[in-house]
Amino acid sequence: MPRCTILLLEAGIVALDDNENVISSYRFGDDLVRPYRAVKDGNLSEQLRSMFDTLKSKGYDSAVSNDEGLVTMLSKSGINTSLMSNEEQMKAQERKVKVMISANFAPNEYEALGLLRKFAIDLSSIKVGEVSAKRDSHIIQSVNAMDELDKVINLLGSRLREWYGLHFPELDALIQNLPTYCDIVLIGAKDSLDKERLMQIGIPEDKAEQIANRARTSSGGDITDENLATVQKLAQEIRNLNSIRNAVTSHLEQEMDAVAPNAKEILGATIGARMIAKAGSLERLSTMAASTIQVIGAEKALFRALKTGSRPPKHGIIFQHPLIHSAPRWQRGKIARAIAAKVAIAARIDVHKSSKDSSIMAKLNERIEEIRERYKEPVEREEHEEKYYARPERRGKKSERRRRFEERRRRFGKRRR
Repeated sequence: MPRCTILLLEAGIVALDDNENVISSYRFGDDLVRPYRAVKDGNLSEQLRSMFDTLKSKGYDSAVSNDEGLVTMLSKSGINTSLMSNEEQMKAQERKVKVMISANFAPNEYEALGLLRKFAIDLSSIKVGEVSAKRDSHIIQSVNAMDELDKVINLLGSRLREWYGLHFPELDALIQNLPTYCDIVLIGAKDSLDKERLMQIGIPEDKAEQIANRARTSSGGDITDENLATVQKLAQEIRNLNSIRNAVTSHLEQEMDAVAPNAKEILGATIGARMIAKAGSLERLSTMAASTIQVIGAEKALFRALKTGSRPPKHGIIFQHPLIHSAPRWQRGKIARAIAAKVAIAARIDVHKSSKDSSIMAKLNERIEEIRERYKEPVEREEHEEKYYARPERRGKKSERRRRFEERRRRFGKRRR
């Protein structure tokens, strides 16, 4: 039974006999990447079906190929095909340029190398575009923008309080909310802060009366119209930045609902987005173990623990979850572990199914209630350490690691930065 070799190349598909002679070939058009990827995905076109029928008519009922997608298509077309070994694929890769010339894909070696270069550039451009178009990339940008807006708003807010505080220092202790502080600054100097105007911007009557009374007896100095106008411009910019921050937050909520609904249900939009940003993508987060997810954001503490033998961190970004930071100290590690395990499952569902599974949150709540019931009282640390290090495989492990570290430090001193 005659057997042929069918190779998927960047410029097309070539069928060779045992003597490396071309039996049949199919050249891709000017756009090399799209038909190449279609073959990789197992999509059979009319031209390929015609080529396979030609091979069968010539008696080639079996073949070997260098691509799994091509193997699938050939098997479905009635040609018994197997995948080449790694060694055979390497040999096929080495003679690729010669095969392209024999199949008339290129007139000479220079043109063949030019086709391979064009294919590599086009494929890279398409992949970059695909990565940029992923919605989780926009989630990462959104949460990073939100964090940076918070830094800018807090920095400018501190400057505004200090600057306007030269004129009305008592206001800083009376108003903690920055947008409200900006609204008061936009009213004008302290002489114009009466009760009615303050109530118009949403301040309760008692608080407005208190601010108005303190403004009349304030120990702050006078402020010129030019300085007041500049301070008010700064307050207006802070208000604008707050509006942008609110818009970004709303957008982040919508994107998390569409892209990662299960992760959002467990972590919330902001923490879930930060987790995706730290992992690099939702797909990469879905491949991580629960133990890795638990300590994302605490890498420095983790590597310090590995180096010095100190206690490893129990949680990273996940500590921001209200169920963890509001729990008693001795329950936090167990709750963090339970949440991380459910986040690992939720991320995989978001990537592969893109549908919401409400049972995950129900099981998480059940597990957290179990932890709260079982660990109502703290376990004594000394007793826990004694049981832990009493095991033969743990005995002396920490102290030995610490001893080696101290010895290296005595010999070489602190590492210079």
